Amino acid sequence: MARPLRLQFDGALYHLTVSGINRQPLFRDNQDRRRYLELLSRYRDRYEFRLYAYVLMNHDAHLLLETPRGNIGKMMQCLGTSYTSYFNRRHKRRGAVFGGRYKSYLVDKESCLPEVTRYIHRGHLKSGLKRDYPWSSYRIYLGRKVSGLIETEPVLSRFSRSVRGQRRRYQEFVEKNNNVREDAYPPKANSQQLAGFRPQSSKEEEAPLRKAERILHEVSLSLAPNEDKDLRQRRRGALARHVAMYLIRRQTSLPLRSIGELLGVKAPAVALAIEKIEQLLKQQDFSDELKGLLTSDHLPPSNKVGEYASPQTE
Repeated sequence: MARPLRLQFDGALYHLTVSGINRQPLFRDNQDRRRYLELLSRYRDRYEFRLYAYVLMNHDAHLLLETPRGNIGKMMQCLGTSYTSYFNRRHKRRGAVFGGRYKSYLVDKESCLPEVTRYIHRGHLKSGLKRDYPWSSYRIYLGRKVSGLIETEPVLSRFSRSVRGQRRRYQEFVEKNNNVREDAYPPKANSQQLAGFRPQSSKEEEAPLRKAERILHEVSLSLAPNEDKDLRQRRRGALARHVAMYLIRRQTSLPLRSIGELLGVKAPAVALAIEKIEQLLKQQDFSDELKGLLTSDHLPPSNKVGEYASPQTE
């Protein structure tokens, strides 16, 4: 089955998780953790993302960040490559450090931002670590550490007008709310979306974006079984992306630039991908099923997934 395509666009907010390969430590000591935060700071300046929360454990890390420029893929690639190079050089080893691709969950900033920071900060508390655990942003929220890396105001401003009241109420929100459903988040591993998520866009683009997201999801789940023998010899990931671009352009009113933002490419690349699909259609270089999918004005719902906008809990 083809891997789900990444959704990325200007203003997207993600909960990201990375882990060590084969459950090996991602951070062997505090120097490793310090280096990871230094790299985060470096790439924040380069890619202009906003970091709202983090926690670095022994085997994994959680980040909550917003990408005003819709560049999560490039940022995480650079961060992962730089840390891998450092880690292998320092510990005199070779090979992969991370256990596969990072996991990403889209977050609705308006309704879910405080809840996701709570989930991240409760992680180390549940593990028996104290609230002053130095490798979590929690103590920054409580005013026990000053850091220019984390933006706390968007969360804390929702709890009180005074700084003291914000910190006190946020601590209660994280530590004393025993009714939190720990199994309600994150969503299933094959989903990139939180219940209630809605891309930040104008009302005119809202419906097309929702349809574009469903097309991306359906194509990533159903393309592989529909490929014929010849197409299996091509790069499956590239084919899936090209088909998704073609369908989004055909079935929505989104401009090439907006389609490119969803997939992390420029408008000319979208135009080129659409042209390639059109050429293959003329050459009859598709199975009947895939040709029917490409020439239809409506994408039929897959039997493999339910409502993409409301993923179920694990």
